[in-house]
Amino acid sequence: MILSLQTTTFSAFGGIPTYNRLVCRVLNEFGQSQVLIATDHESDIERPALTLPNVKLEAFAHNRLALARRVVRLGLSREFDLVLVGHVNYAPLGWLLKKLQPRLRYGVLLYGIEAWEQLSPIRRRALQQADFTISISDYTRQKAIEANLLIAERVHLLHNAFESPKLEATPAADQSPEIVGTRLLSVCRLDQNEQYKGVDKVIEVLQDVAAKVPDVQYIVVGGGTDLERHRQLALKLGVAERVHFVGFLSDDALQARYQECDLFVMPSAGEGFGFVFLEAMHYRKAIIAANSGGAPEVVEDGVTGRLVEYSDKQGLADALIDLCLKPDLRASMGKAGHQRLQDNFTFPYFREKLSSILWQEMPASVTRDAYLMPLGADTDG
Repeated sequence: MILSLQTTTFSAFGGIPTYNRLVCRVLNEFGQSQVLIATDHESDIERPALTLPNVKLEAFAHNRLALARRVVRLGLSREFDLVLVGHVNYAPLGWLLKKLQPRLRYGVLLYGIEAWEQLSPIRRRALQQADFTISISDYTRQKAIEANLLIAERVHLLHNAFESPKLEATPAADQSPEIVGTRLLSVCRLDQNEQYKGVDKVIEVLQDVAAKVPDVQYIVVGGGTDLERHRQLALKLGVAERVHFVGFLSDDALQARYQECDLFVMPSAGEGFGFVFLEAMHYRKAIIAANSGGAPEVVEDGVTGRLVEYSDKQGLADALIDLCLKPDLRASMGKAGHQRLQDNFTFPYFREKLSSILWQEMPASVTRDAYLMPLGADTDG
């Protein structure tokens, strides 16, 4: 049996929840799996539970102590083959389960910036003791190996994938007015602890872009504790009338924003992968991203978009102006991006790669026949 410990899965959008949902879909095909989700509520998992009959879902509504207690109970009462720890912060729980059940093997998933720096002693040791890890990008893989002295041969690479069909909750509908002009789009969380997304960099060069593209408009989907700083920056630089902060959107409203935009831009310096780039590629949009983090593994410079250095304002302005003024080039890059998505970042590819990793890391005594049986009704032990 496989146990997966996840942070947020069905209650939110974004790269990590998407990755977790994809993991759940793969585990469902294995036939015997249990998933504990730290921040989701019971209402979040009711609908997904119907589509994942072979996965036992449990939600802990941000009660991490209850999650830890549940892990201990399961470790004492039910035998597991593999444990997938969905965040480096939970690595000690995998290590604990290994002490309770020496036969099992556990792996830790590495997403991005949280794995790029040296962890606290107990988390670092738990990560080092893992039988394997799975990294969302080669960049995160290299950074985690260097920062936490991991064994490179134990780190698998598994990129995120575009999710279809989707298994997420639906936020409030978009109430913002239609925006007319050459539309730039960013989709991200604006948090004071994550001031690397690059939205401020776009605002800083927007006046220069407007000098060559008079109808340029910048739409920012998302919000958070750093939203007001961005509003004030737009006011200070005299581009507030061109910058539209539309907040968090429903899935339908977000799709509309992707469809109507002319260019997707997010020159972030801290993306472990950059799931929003996959969404833009799905809608055949050319992309401007930073030549940083995991973005170059998704965006192919000169083919599906442009990569610029995070601190290069002139380079960002030039790239924006060039693509705004060349609709045929944007269309060509968007088409190439869509093809790249189909070739490299779809669920079938994710399923094949993760399944291969799981079978490779299974204890030697486990046979495939053992995972053909449906999940039993008794999962409490």
